[in-house]
Amino acid sequence: MAVLDSEWHPRLLLPINSDWLRVMQQLIRSEGDWIALHQWRPTTVSATPSPKDIQLTRNLYRQLRPLDMRLADHLITAGKDRFSFRAAGLL
Repeated sequence: MAVLDSEWHPRLLLPINSDWLRVMQQLIRSEGDWIALHQWRPTTVSATPSPKDIQLTRNLYRQLRPLDMRLADHLITAGKDRFSFRAAGLL
């Protein structure tokens, strides 16, 4: 997860792990305006989002709003294949 400033320049990179409370605390301290997710998958797997990817994106979008942050994009990359939630009109 990348924390971005108002011009979408990276300020901080955060690994997403199972300790979501700690991730949220780091987001609050970062004072960023935007968040971008980037998932890397093996080249043998499609970059098409799974239902879990879509649910993650929706949940993150909702959880960022009270923090006055917004989701810039959720990118999924598998080899040369790429999927952007923003480009697909899902953000």
